[in-house]
Amino acid sequence: MAAAVAIAPVAAAQAPAPDRTSKSEAARLAVLRSTQVLGDDGRPADDPDLLVLAGSLDALLADTAQDLGLTLDLGRRASGPIDEVDLSAQAEAAGGVLIVPSLRRREGEVELRLLLAEPRSRTLRSRVERVQRDDLAVRAVVMLRDLVMDRRDRPAPSADVAGRARMPSGTLTSPAPSAGRFTLALNTTLFGGLVGYSIQRASGSEDPRLLYPLLAVGAGCGLVSSILVAEEWNVSVGDAWFFSAGMLWPSLAGHLIWAGRFGSAHEGDRWTAGLVGGTTGAVIATLGLTLRGMSEGGALLAHSGGGIGLVLGGVTEALVRGDIGGLPMAGMGYGAGLGWLGAAALATQLQPSASRMAAVDLGALLGGLGGAALGSPLLFGDPTPTQQRAWVGMIGGMTFVGATVGYFLSRPKVDEPPRRKGRSASVPLPAIGVIGESALGVRRAPVMGVSWGGVLP
Repeated sequence: MAAAVAIAPVAAAQAPAPDRTSKSEAARLAVLRSTQVLGDDGRPADDPDLLVLAGSLDALLADTAQDLGLTLDLGRRASGPIDEVDLSAQAEAAGGVLIVPSLRRREGEVELRLLLAEPRSRTLRSRVERVQRDDLAVRAVVMLRDLVMDRRDRPAPSADVAGRARMPSGTLTSPAPSAGRFTLALNTTLFGGLVGYSIQRASGSEDPRLLYPLLAVGAGCGLVSSILVAEEWNVSVGDAWFFSAGMLWPSLAGHLIWAGRFGSAHEGDRWTAGLVGGTTGAVIATLGLTLRGMSEGGALLAHSGGGIGLVLGGVTEALVRGDIGGLPMAGMGYGAGLGWLGAAALATQLQPSASRMAAVDLGALLGGLGGAALGSPLLFGDPTPTQQRAWVGMIGGMTFVGATVGYFLSRPKVDEPPRRKGRSASVPLPAIGVIGESALGVRRAPVMGVSWGGVLP
């Protein structure tokens, strides 16, 4: 305390004038009041034990505030009765954030309360906890950190024409770093479990004592890998779904190609082919993400390429064989793999909108179904190979026509007036994560869920 008082005049003399401080310096400026010791009635009390704690707490909070990037004005470190109604005005007069700590005894424990007031704000942020005396220092540091970080994370209210505070409207959830971390965790966990199952099937063993440990290890490795990646890089929802396309469609392609060419005689080799395909696709998708960040429309394009390629590859094989009696697995596998690869390459160069890709997928689906319905009379009786080829050709042709029609119908209109800020014309991918927060007293807990669209209409 003596050192703090001794350097106070020097710090006050070196503090820049309020009119010369930049906006960033003003945002970091803070005033820390001396810790008050209160009685049960909320009035200042003379408790020798708590007064000693208050003195050490002042030095600890000052060091913590500076570690958090705040610039303390030690010349304004005043003490006295706390008037919560007037704290915002005091913060405005000080030109920075005002932090007010207080201590009181509660049922054998020490109740620590931290108040944070900002200039031109009607809201007081607070943290209150009852702790043991030995845990007071640790909890004080954590509480102050939560207050400061909560202040930085929340957007500042904007002012309208009349000068009144107006909070941004229309947002369902505020974006956070690695918004796609939960989507990535879900997909990599499932793929890790598939890898473990593929290893067990490829080995030819059917022993459950080997199966379940491999499933657990594979899923756990996938989950841990996703956590490490999300902590190191900013993973968006589009990045996560693009990576899932790299795991899904090549794995499916490996299974279908092997089953179509070699049948079910070598089931273990089929799972090996799927494992090799999925691993290769994951590596290619990772290399694609290193080129640029992936939009949600680009992720949908990669999935659409795999799905439409699956259909067109099967149609091509059926045209060559002239027989629709068997499932064209090899053609479907080649189509899924090549379709995903081509669409993923385009997604790294283009930035299509998610709504347009959804229109293309819907057009392809309706076109294929329409072609199958229109060509169904060709299958009456005992169809010849030519009739079967014609029916399959109608499915493939109408699928392509439907996708083309969906692409052109979803073009943005040139004369369409610009949309108001805060609205979105895209169809975003589902995002798995924190959609809210529940509070019970001073305790808070996140609410998990699925958000399909970050902007409300």
